[in-house]
Amino acid sequence: MGGNIKAAKLSAIHTGRTLIVSYVLCALIAALTGLLLTARVESGEANLGGTLALESIAACVIAGVSLRGGIGRVETVVLGAFFIVLVQNGMNLAQIGSYLQMVLLGGLLILAVIFDQIRYRMMMTA
Repeated sequence: MGGNIKAAKLSAIHTGRTLIVSYVLCALIAALTGLLLTARVESGEANLGGTLALESIAACVIAGVSLRGGIGRVETVVLGAFFIVLVQNGMNLAQIGSYLQMVLLGGLLILAVIFDQIRYRMMMTA
């Protein structure tokens, strides 16, 4: 539906049904991911995927997805995810601690958000 739900309604898209299907699909994928992660580490800890939200948001913002919605492409998100994995592997090879890795990834996310703000302001003035 993008960033404009009114335009989607005017385009004869069933927005209510589309939203429900989107949320159900997202919930199913999240449940499957939880099961796979639990099976991978053979443990059921509550904080098992605590950093995954930070990593996925960072990958999306680095890939150019706007936090305001409506801007972004799947292909660039895949590249952003590869970039995050590359950075994390580099930090692991450099033997950087896990807490410092989260701090550095958060800093990278802050830089990406700053660049997103700059890009948004440039688009609004142009």
